[in-house]
Amino acid sequence: MKEAKRRIRNILLIIVACLICTTVILIVLTYPNYHDTMTDAQERLLTESNILETEYGDIEYAVKGEGTPVLLLHGAGGGYDSGLWVGKVFFGNDYKFISVSRYGYLRSSIPDNASIELQAAAYKVLLDDLSIDKVIVVGASAGGPSATQFANDYPDRCSALILVSAVSMGPAPGDKDPFYVGIIHTIQQSDYAYWLVTRFFQPTILNLMGIPTQVYETFNPEQKELAQEMLDTMNPMSQRYKGTLNDEKMIEFYTIPTSNLRAPTLIIHAKDDALVSYKHAENAHNKINQSQLVLYDTGGHGMLSQMDGTRMIVKEFLNESTYNSTTYVV
Repeated sequence: MKEAKRRIRNILLIIVACLICTTVILIVLTYPNYHDTMTDAQERLLTESNILETEYGDIEYAVKGEGTPVLLLHGAGGGYDSGLWVGKVFFGNDYKFISVSRYGYLRSSIPDNASIELQAAAYKVLLDDLSIDKVIVVGASAGGPSATQFANDYPDRCSALILVSAVSMGPAPGDKDPFYVGIIHTIQQSDYAYWLVTRFFQPTILNLMGIPTQVYETFNPEQKELAQEMLDTMNPMSQRYKGTLNDEKMIEFYTIPTSNLRAPTLIIHAKDDALVSYKHAENAHNKINQSQLVLYDTGGHGMLSQMDGTRMIVKEFLNESTYNSTTYVV
C-alpha cells in the first residue's frame, strides 16, 4: 500500500515538474515578443489620442481622416483604437472619424456618478470642442446604449444612427453564457494571458467573443488578417478591464430612450452572434420608429464575413434621402 502511494506521489511530482518546465520554456520563448508588442502598443496608444477634460469626466479621443464626421463608439474590451478599426472595416475612406474611449477604457476616467446619460453628454462636449455640428453616430456592441442615448438626447447633433451588433437592453435570451463571460474576464485581467491566447488560439478567443468557430472557418485571408488585427488592437487588454466592468453596471437595466430619437437608424446584426443576441437588434428595431433592420443568418459578432455587404448597406443607407421602417434578412 505504501509503495503504491509512493509511486502515485512520484508520478504526480513528475507531472508537476513537466508542467513547470513547459511553462518556463513557454515564457522564455514568447516573453520577448510579448514585451515588444506591449511596448509598441503603449507608444501607439499615447501618441495617437488626446484627452479632453469635461465636467462629465476625462474623455480620450482620436480624430482621423477627412469628410463626413462619424462618431465611433466601441464595444467591451475596446478603446478609441477599436472604434477606428470599426470605421475602417465598415466605412472605408471619405469620412472624418471621431473615435472615443468610453468610460473606463484606456485613459478615459469613470466619474463617481457614471451613467449612459452622462457618457452621451460627454460626447456632446467633445463635439463642441472640435467645432463639429452634426455627426453620424455608430455604436458597436456595448457602445450601442450610449450611441442611442446621444441620438435621443441631442437629436440636432445626430444626422444618422448606426448600430452594429449592438446592445439595446439588459441581458437578453441568447447572450453569452455567464460562465464564458467569466472566462473572458479572467483573460482580460492579464495582458500576457490575453496575448498568448490571441497568438496561439485565435479561433478559441474569437468564439468566446461571439464569432462561432464555423464562421471563422469561412473567413478568407483578408478577413482572418482583420480578425487578428482586431485582437491585436485590444493590447494591452488590462487597461480596458475597468471599462468592461463599468459597462456591465450601466447596461444591466438599460432600456432604449425614444422620446426624442428622430434620426434615421440602421441596425445590423447576425442571427448567430454568440455574444450579443440578435434579440437586441429586434428590440431596437421595434422601439425606434425610423429604423431599418438588416439581419444576416450568419456572421457572428461583428460580422467580418459580411463586411463587404455591410459596407454597401451602410453606404446605401447614408445616401438615401428618406428612410422607412423595414427589415431585411440576408
